[in-house]
Amino acid sequence: MHLFIQILQLFGAIALFIFAIKLLSENLQALSGSNFKKTLNKLTRNNFSTIVTGTFFTTAIQSSSAASVFILGFMNAGLINLKKAFGLILGANIGTTLTLWLVYFGLKFDLVLIALPLTLIAFPFYLSKKRNYRKLGGILFSLSLLFLALFFLKKFLPSIENNQAFQEFITHVSNLGLATNLLFIFFGILLTVVVHFSSASITIAILLTNKGLPLELAAMIVLGANIGTTFTAHLVAAIGDRYTKVVAAFHTFFNVIVALIFLFTTNLLLQFIGKYLSSNLAVQLIAYDTITNVIGVILFFPFINRLAFYCQKKYFSLKESNTKIEFFAIPFGTNSDLYQNEANKKLLKLATTTKQTIYTLGRMITESDEEKILVFRERILELEKEGDQLEKEVNQFLNEITELDLPNENTLATLQLITLCHHLESVGDIAIKISSIHRRRRMTNSYFTPKMRSYLVDFQDNLDQATRILNQNLNEIQEEVTIDQAEFIEKTINTIFKDAEANLMKTIEREKLLTTSALFYKDLIQNYEDLGDHLYKANKTIVKLKNQ
Repeated sequence: MHLFIQILQLFGAIALFIFAIKLLSENLQALSGSNFKKTLNKLTRNNFSTIVTGTFFTTAIQSSSAASVFILGFMNAGLINLKKAFGLILGANIGTTLTLWLVYFGLKFDLVLIALPLTLIAFPFYLSKKRNYRKLGGILFSLSLLFLALFFLKKFLPSIENNQAFQEFITHVSNLGLATNLLFIFFGILLTVVVHFSSASITIAILLTNKGLPLELAAMIVLGANIGTTFTAHLVAAIGDRYTKVVAAFHTFFNVIVALIFLFTTNLLLQFIGKYLSSNLAVQLIAYDTITNVIGVILFFPFINRLAFYCQKKYFSLKESNTKIEFFAIPFGTNSDLYQNEANKKLLKLATTTKQTIYTLGRMITESDEEKILVFRERILELEKEGDQLEKEVNQFLNEITELDLPNENTLATLQLITLCHHLESVGDIAIKISSIHRRRRMTNSYFTPKMRSYLVDFQDNLDQATRILNQNLNEIQEEVTIDQAEFIEKTINTIFKDAEANLMKTIEREKLLTTSALFYKDLIQNYEDLGDHLYKANKTIVKLKNQ
């Protein structure tokens, strides 16, 4: 029974450590993730700056798994190319080693003594109404939990030196030569796949060296942990596009190559570190992880462009098929930027469909050929059907996002995207009504005067401008957008509607316009005015999203 309790305490300490890292990562992501996205292209002008950016970003969010998933999301959203993605991945491998130095200081200086005071300091921040203060409180609180978890790990991790059975096992496997190292690499991979954080696996390896595990075998666990941390990225890439799969494969390829290089040179490197850097086992293991990743990045650096070019040529020579949007949750992440980027890709297509629909409607105003009228109407029906499918996918995707535990401002942005989607889809519904009116008018030979048709053309010109502005505003590259142009067009459309309505009454009185013609025209201008309303509201929603 006593052994069972000890096992529960050990796994409880591991769970507490993972939760502390998770909480720290979440709060840091919330503070840095969005700003990182906005300045991404500025920070990735060349391969060196891209690697530095990946290093600092991963350090900022304290998780290479989360960083790699963010990078996959940026890739999937079309914000970066393969070359930049490869550079960011290389930087992420260096950035994740800096987390281990925080772990070392927690072990070295017994920071458990400040864990509870740190919680006391974090408490008022955590209760603040201001988001950034709450996130700061969350960071302090997660650090407190991290130091407590390290204390419990040290206490409950069993000593290998005093365990005869384990010593016999180590002695036995040590005689297997290369197979011994491969066995412990596999253990590192498996451990990281289970706990999701390479820093947690490496921390366990550090503590095991202090309990009697040979340093070389602990180093093998480190190499395995770096390979295992790419597993999360592969899970996400499995439902992403081909670009994300290639980036995830590159991440694994990099760590496997580094592991193969140091599989045969670990002893030499550990001797160098022990002689020239430190005799402390924890420092030696963390320095080993840092040095292996830095050397790996240096070796890969000259080949980034060639690798990106090779992958682009080999895997993307054919035109990409249009795949359905999928929902995936970022493991241990709360930042919804990736989800919004993914939805934005489909919304851009929906906006393009809207633009094509409005353009096709314009051709029906002056067309007199019945066959062409039918062709235009069929085209609008196709576009509306495509728009309905896109709207259904995006709405389902966004509704699933709202179920996540996201900050209030991210939830609000997601709801605004749903509203935007509704307005764009409504344009297609109204367009079908207008196309039906045009067709029935032609079938009944209902007559419109040149003046009446001129108002319809004016409607069309302004609606074309509104859709052009909509597509410009929705473009992700733009950082700041205004509502001024859209507001001017909306006022112009309202004026055209009033003038067209007034002219209709005069035409009925003066020219004895047929009732059917008047009814068709009244329906047309009312629906055109409704189109303008939805396009204006869509533009207004985009401006709120971009400028919030």
